[in-house]
Amino acid sequence: MKLSRAHHRELDALKPAEPEPLEFRGRDAEECEKFINAVSRQALAVGKQRDDRWTADFAASCFTHGALRWWDGLDEQTQCSWKLLRKAMLARYRPLFHGRGGEEAEEFVHMIHERALDVGKQQDNEWIAAFVASSFVGDALRWYVSLDPGVQNDWKRLRQAILTQYPRGGAGIASFITIPTPAPAALPAPPAPPMVIRQRGRIRVVSAARSNPYYVSKIPDGAGFVILTENISEILQVEYNPSSRDKQTLHIPNDDNSLRNKFKER
Repeated sequence: MKLSRAHHRELDALKPAEPEPLEFRGRDAEECEKFINAVSRQALAVGKQRDDRWTADFAASCFTHGALRWWDGLDEQTQCSWKLLRKAMLARYRPLFHGRGGEEAEEFVHMIHERALDVGKQQDNEWIAAFVASSFVGDALRWYVSLDPGVQNDWKRLRQAILTQYPRGGAGIASFITIPTPAPAALPAPPAPPMVIRQRGRIRVVSAARSNPYYVSKIPDGAGFVILTENISEILQVEYNPSSRDKQTLHIPNDDNSLRNKFKER
């Protein structure tokens, strides 16, 4: 009995599609776990589930892109053993946490527990905290770096903080722990001007024609000119700065202002 071309096409359509070639690029933890499961199923399908070297070689043939470059840097013992290669992959491609919501948070915590169990570190609180540190990305990373170091370095406290920050049925709580920015320091006050200590004295006029000392009088003559006097009660007092070695202005004190007022009138 011969079949028509139409029947051949119908039979071809009923054949199962050939599976796509297995490939591992090393994108993230989810791809890693799916790839490990696929390799294990393939080894079982061909009766090689107990052949550690065969399974490792088969997995190596599926590496591409970044995963291939990573595999090429492994030691030969790890490359040739599926048990060692699988552990290295799980350690390399760890779960990422974006902080999208409560469901992702619960799945992330669960995956971390599984990873710790795979390497026998389920009781090592500090190891798990260090392993998790590089798993935060995006908004979750910003939230993580705002935590107190005591929480970051303690998986039990960090796990509780994750589930509290990202509750079930909701997105991440928007509020973050912020570090206050200190106000700019006020400019220092300008230094106070140095205090000028003045002393009082008299203006002495020395003349070779006179043996007695004469001083500038505080009482001008009738025309308003300055005159000299030897009368102590009429001598003009002035104030000066004894620490200054430069030329300076002499000041007439307020309590000796007869000459000052006369100048103002003129």
